[in-house]
Amino acid sequence: MSTARNIVPELAMPDPVVSPSASPVGTGPSPVSLIEASLPVCDWWRLHWMDASHPMIRLHQAWMASLVEAAQLEVEFLSVCTLANSRVASCLADPWALRKPADLARCCQDAAREVVDAQEARLDRVTQLPKEFRQRLWEEIC
Repeated sequence: MSTARNIVPELAMPDPVVSPSASPVGTGPSPVSLIEASLPVCDWWRLHWMDASHPMIRLHQAWMASLVEAAQLEVEFLSVCTLANSRVASCLADPWALRKPADLARCCQDAAREVVDAQEARLDRVTQLPKEFRQRLWEEIC
């Protein structure tokens, strides 16, 4: 049978640190708690720990900025696809355009040309992302 269920969690507070030469309560300097006494050491450690992690944080920020740009490119491409799709749907819903196959073909070709142009621009921009990422990393390193 497990005894883990019988354990009662208690809030553990450190005992105050009292110097051996401390006088009785009320007649001298007040005792300093362990937490208060260790604050300077904790602050010193935190500052030096953060100094060591700054390069990693900057590299992480550069990486995240590149990811945001890539996501923005995808959103722009998807918005062009959505507009082209709605344009084709409106052409297909127009009874006058359905009677003229040339108009319907031109509408579909225009929408397809928009998507192709957006895809070409997207691919051009995506090929530049690694160069920009390397440049960001280099700027953060130097």
